Amino acid sequence: MLPSSPCSPSRAAAALLRRAVIGTATTAGVAIMITGCWPLGDGASSRPLAAATAAPVTGTAAAVPPSGFGGHIPTTTPGDTAGATAAAPGSDPALGSGQPAAPPAGSTATGSTAGRPPSSPGAGTAISTPAAAAPAQPPAPPPAQPLAAPASGRIQPGTVYRGRATHYGADGGGNCMFDRLNDPAMPVVAMNEADYETARACGAYIQVTGPGGSVVVKVTDRCPECAPGQLDLSEQAFARIAGGVPGLVDVTWRLASPSGLGAVQYKVKEGSSAYWLALQVRQHRNLVTSLEVRVNGVWTPLRREMWNYFIAPNGLGPGPFTVRITDVFGERLVHTVSLSPGTTQQATGQFAQR
Repeated sequence: MLPSSPCSPSRAAAALLRRAVIGTATTAGVAIMITGCWPLGDGASSRPLAAATAAPVTGTAAAVPPSGFGGHIPTTTPGDTAGATAAAPGSDPALGSGQPAAPPAGSTATGSTAGRPPSSPGAGTAISTPAAAAPAQPPAPPPAQPLAAPASGRIQPGTVYRGRATHYGADGGGNCMFDRLNDPAMPVVAMNEADYETARACGAYIQVTGPGGSVVVKVTDRCPECAPGQLDLSEQAFARIAGGVPGLVDVTWRLASPSGLGAVQYKVKEGSSAYWLALQVRQHRNLVTSLEVRVNGVWTPLRREMWNYFIAPNGLGPGPFTVRITDVFGERLVHTVSLSPGTTQQATGQFAQR
């Protein structure tokens, strides 16, 4: 064994030195693990071990918390429902247990892609807003046939006429060639020559007012000797308006549109054929101004005679005929009439009451 040198440390000193070296190394290792730098003698770091790599952001929460959260970003998004857990330690004490406060009305969840609303449209983009479901509407009715232009003539709706009234033994027959009255008490009138106007007044109803009252009468005849405006009433009609005045009274009269009538009728005159045709309109509520027959797709007007028939002097073939009549208000009715001479044919429909 070699002799010990005077400079050699004692065993106790060597043990103390080893413990100091081991402690220093351990301290340096811990410092390296914590700071990533070699310690210098003054305790500052010398250099980094390696550049830290930033971890990618995997969340979708906005960098700035939505208003109403007091600067606190909760661990559960505002879109979460029941079952949200408390925030991690260190959450804002103002929130109490750490559970996020309910977002204000209108705020949008920012911490989750589930249920995220679509981004706002840019300028100039139309925003489609679903309209409230409209209640089902019934289908629109088919358009009515347009009214004809008002026909010219002496007697017009809404006009009040003045004249004098007489009376005679009327029976419903006469120049208009209607059938005799089933009820002799039915009030009728013979129209003066001017207002008779080539049978245009035939079948019309007028309201006559005299000193004793008013009555509605039907035009069934013509009074050639009567002055314009004058009426020759049936005896029953005259008694209702005269107020006991005999013979002659002043009256006013105007067109009427009575209720209680059935459908329109057509009379095909005796002797009508494929080579000569005469049609008469009966039981019409309003004054009739024209009658047309559809021939080869064209409405052809027939001439009205003084005896109140519409005539096709050369006939219109064997029929049946599509006939259109127009009243003084412009309303039109279309019917089918067969070639059956001497018959009165019942149609459907009636002019509107005015």
